[in-house]
Amino acid sequence: MRRLTLALCLIFWLPTLANAQSLQDKWQSLYQLSWQASPIFVSQQELSHYPKALLQDNSRYPNFKKFTWQDIALLAEIQQTCQAIEPSNSALNDAIEFELALCQQQTLDSIWFAAHSKKHPAGGSFADRYVAHYPETSEQIHPFLTITNPLHPLYTKLQPLTAEGREALLDGYRAWQQGGVLWLSGEQGWKVVPHDVWKPIANQQGMTLSGESCSFRYSNLCMSETNNDTLFMKVMIFSLLIVLFSILARSLFLRTKQRKERQFVLQLLTHELRTPITSLGLTVEMFRNRYDEFPDATQDAVWRLISDYQRLSQLTENSKVYLSTENAEPLLKQNASLEEWLEHVCEKHNIGYQCDSGEVELNLPYYWLTICLDNLIKNAKQHGKGNVFVTVTLADKLRIEVQDQGHFPSFLERALSRVTPNDAHRHDNMGIGLTIVEHLMKQANGRLIILRNPTRCILEIAYEHPTAD
Repeated sequence: MRRLTLALCLIFWLPTLANAQSLQDKWQSLYQLSWQASPIFVSQQELSHYPKALLQDNSRYPNFKKFTWQDIALLAEIQQTCQAIEPSNSALNDAIEFELALCQQQTLDSIWFAAHSKKHPAGGSFADRYVAHYPETSEQIHPFLTITNPLHPLYTKLQPLTAEGREALLDGYRAWQQGGVLWLSGEQGWKVVPHDVWKPIANQQGMTLSGESCSFRYSNLCMSETNNDTLFMKVMIFSLLIVLFSILARSLFLRTKQRKERQFVLQLLTHELRTPITSLGLTVEMFRNRYDEFPDATQDAVWRLISDYQRLSQLTENSKVYLSTENAEPLLKQNASLEEWLEHVCEKHNIGYQCDSGEVELNLPYYWLTICLDNLIKNAKQHGKGNVFVTVTLADKLRIEVQDQGHFPSFLERALSRVTPNDAHRHDNMGIGLTIVEHLMKQANGRLIILRNPTRCILEIAYEHPTAD
């Protein structure tokens, strides 16, 4: 089953990986053909002429990784007093020099802006603030403006591009789609490819750059193929689902068939045992009538024969009731003392018990309950640790708790034990016993509760008090 699952996964994912690789190749072709079909819009030489930090959108805001509010407040104080103040942050020296030059009406040339840091601690650039103070300044200072300043030489060219697109291209992405325009970045600079140029190339490659689902993402492009591969993938997925459901249906059918076969065998055995058990009953009755004539050793053997016959007869009768699903008959119940029944079971296993209900008679399926309790006690002795103790409480429901000092294995531990040679047999036996108990309790309208650390297996079942005839 695991190999089949792995094979299905490979069948499903390998075409997907191949499809993604094919789409990347198509994107490379689209990029190259679109690049060749369009002229340079902004050359790399032109871009390198301006400080990259001033082309980024975050240049408009204060750099709080480098400066604090106290540093910015210090600059504001210098603007008002026009007096130098010794800063605690040496990175403020350029800003202090700049603010003193402004308030003292000193002119600054492009050499000053080139030699000093470009960004003002309070946001923007030194050139932005200088141009705002002296609007008729020389154009030689304009390269030191931020890209959002209308006087920046690239402002007009890059205005159609959003801040996110500009950041993406500056960070190394080679494409950005803005509306119907495809911006491309390369070693020679940036190009703007109109929709009527790149769209026919994309159609020729059998791909789209925007859609509801993406087979491959790059920058803000959502790429997918527009050919019949999508239909092929859908057909293949549908076929795989059919195969998977067929496997599950077959597995369910085989399990149902096996269960019915086991039930048939049990019904056959129960039916075929009735005749020899009836004959054995006649023989037992004959021995019982002549019981006093036998010597002591023979009487003991006859007594064991009578006891075994009664157990076999009861098992056959109860099995017949258990298998009679057509009439939906409940499991046979008997009226008996709860404490006497508990004492009989616990003495047989030589373990202690506690029953707080006192002398009370209850109407319960004692035969099947004995099988369940026997299984739990045997499991506790075989797989548990320390002493085994049975506690019975009577409230809204009857609760029979079998406790030992061991730690009940978790689901993962039980799963791993099946592949461990030393422990597989032990845990399998425990699982079979608990499965029988759980099934019988469901038939009796009860349930099995398992608690860990320490191990506690609890039988919980509804009860009735005997009714007067």
